[in-house]
Amino acid sequence: MCQSRLISEFHSRSCANSSPMNISFLSGVSICQACSAPAADAGSVPPKPTTWSTGVWSTACEYDTDAVPELSGLAPSVRHKGVLWAINDSGNDPVLYAIDASDCRIKGRHTLTSPNTDWEALASGRNAAGQPVLWVGDIGDNLAARSSVAVLEVPEPDLGVTSGSALIHRYTYPGGPRDAEALMADRDGSHLFVIAKSASGPMYRIRVTTKKVRARKLTTTVPFATDAASSNRGYAIRDYVAITGYRAPIPGSRIGRSSPPLLRQSEALAFSRSGDWLYTASEGDARLLRAPVR
Repeated sequence: MCQSRLISEFHSRSCANSSPMNISFLSGVSICQACSAPAADAGSVPPKPTTWSTGVWSTACEYDTDAVPELSGLAPSVRHKGVLWAINDSGNDPVLYAIDASDCRIKGRHTLTSPNTDWEALASGRNAAGQPVLWVGDIGDNLAARSSVAVLEVPEPDLGVTSGSALIHRYTYPGGPRDAEALMADRDGSHLFVIAKSASGPMYRIRVTTKKVRARKLTTTVPFATDAASSNRGYAIRDYVAITGYRAPIPGSRIGRSSPPLLRQSEALAFSRSGDWLYTASEGDARLLRAPVR
């Protein structure tokens, strides 16, 4: 969806239904502290209050937009230090790109046998068996017309030019099709979380130990999410104008907010493997932005 159509509506909904906020400024970054949490499932234990922020945003490097013209997802490598994996949006080849986060050199290309119907998000971690994997979110559905969508589970490949197949986790949403661009994984690899891209922005929990499962709708709402990322420090959700930090476990309380420089179409977000850095990027804009996490 076009960025310009959403920003004004997002501003009117940001921190909706939240308690009063205490706004502070740190190194030019706006931090939203003590916003009330998105409602969690009944029976969950509210996490203890804390804060989350980033330092100053800067350009880490500029990536090759000829190779990755419609970047739609980023995720840190589990196996290769300092590497971010990246994917293109629909209409492009089903390729995972390994990008050096320090200089944006492409260090690997891994081609999947599964088609790129509408790849919109990427997550990484270990699956339930403890193996390093990448989860490709084939979850885009602009016209809400797909009978089902899928997350592709890919054993994390070697660097260089490689190819392989993926385990396909196909699912449907309760209430019918949804367009989505945000995907993240929990720490043990048993569940993925997808956020629909809409004003109501419901979050869904997907169990990934079975090949086909109906997504479970949570009570958490995040308007116009364009990507999400999790780490050992909690998790973060991107929209077109800002990034919001949350306390783990998912879904957790909202604990901070950071506003990176505007990009053309901000649809990719990732933590570094250590969780010390946060990266964001956009299709049609070569800049890979990063900021330290505090």
